[in-house]
Amino acid sequence: MSEKEDSATRIRQAAVEILLEVGVRAATTRMVTERAGVGRGLLNHYFRWSELRAEAWGEIFDRLIEQDAEQALGPEALMENYLRAAFDQSNRIYWFLWLDATDLAKTDAALAVVITRVQSRMLEQMAGYLRQGAEQGLWQASDPDGIALRLSALYDGLANMLLTDSTDLSAEQAEQHLRHLFFLETRLT
Repeated sequence: MSEKEDSATRIRQAAVEILLEVGVRAATTRMVTERAGVGRGLLNHYFRWSELRAEAWGEIFDRLIEQDAEQALGPEALMENYLRAAFDQSNRIYWFLWLDATDLAKTDAALAVVITRVQSRMLEQMAGYLRQGAEQGLWQASDPDGIALRLSALYDGLANMLLTDSTDLSAEQAEQHLRHLFFLETRLT
């Protein structure tokens, strides 16, 4: 790897680490350059800040999507993992990153592009699990794309409620609401 590639890689990796630590809004170029051990001029040479932040955010969620895809599990186990882990406290940083980025994307075109790409991948992946389960007779899914979208929308709303403590909703209750929608949508057998 050339010195140029090494510097760009260190900057990219530092951006991912900083986002995971402080979130999208709080992350700064200074934090990233200090973590990467480079000057701000070098960061600006390789990246525009909004594009680097968007790329780092996308990398975080691409890794999550790929982790799910790498599991050699059937659709029933994959959906159970999704429902069980959705509101696990260890995933709280991902809820925060997702909601923060979707809010910022209203004025940040680079982030909007990456969010659209990642969300499409996530919805396609879930719709694929739903299709496979229907094909195997595990549940019904006449509209897997619609079901995936509705599950995702409920997930986002419940995660937001948990993050903001706007209700007395517990993580267990949030999981039950998500499971209930899955049951209603698929008439799980």
